Amino acid sequence: MDFEVGPAIGAGVIAGGVMAMLLYMGIGMMPGQMKMNLFYMLGTMMVKDRTMAYVAGAIQHAMMSVVFGLVHVALFTAFDLESSLAAWGLLFGLGHWVVSGIGLGMIPVMHPLMRRGELQAPGAFAMSYPPMTVMGFFMLHIVFGVLMGALYAAFT
Repeated sequence: MDFEVGPAIGAGVIAGGVMAMLLYMGIGMMPGQMKMNLFYMLGTMMVKDRTMAYVAGAIQHAMMSVVFGLVHVALFTAFDLESSLAAWGLLFGLGHWVVSGIGLGMIPVMHPLMRRGELQAPGAFAMSYPPMTVMGFFMLHIVFGVLMGALYAAFT
């Protein structure tokens, strides 16, 4: 399989967008259980204004989606995978969840609001949040992986 950058970026952006949409749908449906306001959390590491924090967080998440999309496709290529990419994406989504879960545990070191106690730290794998947030965090990364595989296969 050849590494195709355009389809990898497109699939990553779409998969990340679906992931974010599902996250915010979950927050809207279960505000007491879904506590990870991802765009705000990411954005307030860079800016103070609430509106701009959402914009900055959305851009940051989109860029991370592109990077993880490129990583998924690099793995597809490295292992010469040409079929069942959605199933392989599920497996790679597990790896994405592990990397992201560890990263969540490190955010308080960098995040000014968390260091001051003004924003709740998510903890590794979102374990400081309610159980539905923890499960949602896991499932959203699985969804990302499956979509990455399916979309990349469709785009190439």
